[in-house]
Amino acid sequence: MDDVDHDLLAFMREAMGLTKAVKKGPRETGVLESARYIFDNSIDVALDRDSVVQAAKSIYNSIKLKSYSTQTWSEHELHPKAKDESTLNFIFTMDVLNFSFWSERSEDTRFSVVYNGKKYTGYWSLVALINRALDEGYYCPRRILV
Repeated sequence: MDDVDHDLLAFMREAMGLTKAVKKGPRETGVLESARYIFDNSIDVALDRDSVVQAAKSIYNSIKLKSYSTQTWSEHELHPKAKDESTLNFIFTMDVLNFSFWSERSEDTRFSVVYNGKKYTGYWSLVALINRALDEGYYCPRRILV
């Protein structure tokens, strides 16, 4: 695939409120070049354009429907409430570890964690485990973020 997927790019820019920035040109981050390299050289990974577009639309619509934003993120009982470096470290750690928690299994048979008397699966099982580790005194002795 040598051409840019303009439909997907336009959808993502609109979804992120970057439609005005399109006229000035996108900010260069190097992400697209890295993704292109992986796409062009990957042997074990394949992306289906239609599925990517469908997933992006689904996520975008869910965010709009639930009014999910950076302001509401901390409202969940497992997410940190502070807006400081410890929260950045929490998010960084969570994102490094969160590679796949989707499961075709039923709620009864998929991986789960009981934390503070409540059972969590999927993404929330990872967040619950990180919180449990913090509760038990585990921490990174060096700063994660510089």
